Amino acid sequence: MCFRLIRVLGLVLTGSLVVGLPAYLWIGDRQQVLQLLYPAQALLTAPSLSCSADAPTWLASAANFSLRDISSPSGQLAHVTPDGTLHECHYGWHSIPLLSPRVTKESRFRYASMTKALTADAVLRQVRTGRLSLDDQLIDLLLPGVAVTDARLQTVTIEQLLRHSAGFDRLRSTDPMVVRNRKPWCPYTAEPLAKVKLDFAPGERYAYSNLNYCLLAMVLERISEQPFRQLIEREYGLQSRNIRFIDGPYLADEVSYDFRNSNFYGDDYWRYFDFQALSSSAGLSGSASALASLWATLHDERGFSIENAAAEEICEPDRLRGCYGYGVFSYRAPGSALTIQVQPGFLYGNPSVLLLDNHRGVTVWVGNGMRRKGSSTDSMTKFLYRKLNAYYALRPPR
Repeated sequence: MCFRLIRVLGLVLTGSLVVGLPAYLWIGDRQQVLQLLYPAQALLTAPSLSCSADAPTWLASAANFSLRDISSPSGQLAHVTPDGTLHECHYGWHSIPLLSPRVTKESRFRYASMTKALTADAVLRQVRTGRLSLDDQLIDLLLPGVAVTDARLQTVTIEQLLRHSAGFDRLRSTDPMVVRNRKPWCPYTAEPLAKVKLDFAPGERYAYSNLNYCLLAMVLERISEQPFRQLIEREYGLQSRNIRFIDGPYLADEVSYDFRNSNFYGDDYWRYFDFQALSSSAGLSGSASALASLWATLHDERGFSIENAAAEEICEPDRLRGCYGYGVFSYRAPGSALTIQVQPGFLYGNPSVLLLDNHRGVTVWVGNGMRRKGSSTDSMTKFLYRKLNAYYALRPPR
């Protein structure tokens, strides 16, 4: 009788641990539980990977890398070859694994800062028509005749805004575009610009800034006399490609994003930012294939306009983010012939990469998760570089 009682108590205790411990952990630290479960989720998700016919094997390899290393449970990868052929891979589910619709070639992801590259191209179009010059000074265009607090602002040019060398550094001073629960002054009024103090002398170095591209949007609106979104739609025919601007809330055909590795924001992060103001720096959404196909149409005999920036002394092309051109950074590994122009994108739970190569190939990756440590976009950029380098070495473009 005593032995049976002990056995029953043992079974009850074991059952309580099996059921109760996970429940306790789930209630106490749901995020950590989800992190621990991710490898199992990745194994279940891997069979959902689907690639277009005749897609190069490196494309599937890169998609699997984003699933496992980037902790992105859903994603798309598109590559347009130099001859214009589109290849793509996609994997995962829109929201709940195995229960919600699968991600397809057309599923919508947020492009985040990949938007900046298109803004840069729109600026260069105005330069080609003669309505704007790379040497034009920002203050003359937005605040002519107005006294500024920092005299260095008088020398900031359109080219320096494009190349992130205008003097704004979000690591030294607050980025006014993404302050939680605070409406940014740009692009609604230029007056606060007069009181801004630069973080470094224009042209001295590079420092990535969302404000640069908001100011460029204000310039485009002034010279075109139309709203930025309307201008971009007209210039690039976004609607026909199902590329849309976002206003914050998730769109009906948009995937859900995975925030298990986010230390602060969750799926309501969009409530704290002004996506109308972010239109020119992080406003677009669509599929990887749609963006890759669009960019494939944007080169001519000189290549892509945004990659034709002149060399500068401050440029370090063998270091990621060490050499900015017009809206993209240039990178070439030591000893390699492959040069890429890169615009990474990041919103919470939503990394992405636009990559243009010197063979006129276009690669776009979008994901819905993020790494626990390190940069998701830099890891993916390095992986894609290695794969493309090997691919072109075996199949040199004609």
